[in-house]
Amino acid sequence: MAQTQRFWDGSQWTAHIAPLAPSAPPSAPLQTGASAADHGPQTVEHWLLPVGRSWQSVTAGYLGLVCLIAWIVPVLGIVMGALSIALGFWAIRLAAAGGHGRGRAVFGIVCGAVAILASAAVLAATGLS
Repeated sequence: MAQTQRFWDGSQWTAHIAPLAPSAPPSAPLQTGASAADHGPQTVEHWLLPVGRSWQSVTAGYLGLVCLIAWIVPVLGIVMGALSIALGFWAIRLAAAGGHGRGRAVFGIVCGAVAILASAAVLAATGLS
């Protein structure tokens, strides 16, 4: 027997009925493999690979990772750190408009800032400032 709803006219129930809308299906389990069409947070690829993210967030994340070593050469550390921060903020603006990659963008910003501070410390220690 299909479930129905009966209409109220403000003072009494009417003879008019309509079928209830079907309930939402249960959420799908995590999808794996290249056949997964959506690369959102419900897929394994979203957590393992940089799919479904802007190139700015992916680049900011990897550049931030490289910045953790680049501060040894202070000028390189400052330039790469500044670029990582700029790309990170750009990626956050894109993510706010509905994209993915906010975590990688924040990682790039933090690592870029650490690289700039470490590069400035190296410059100050060597007296080249």
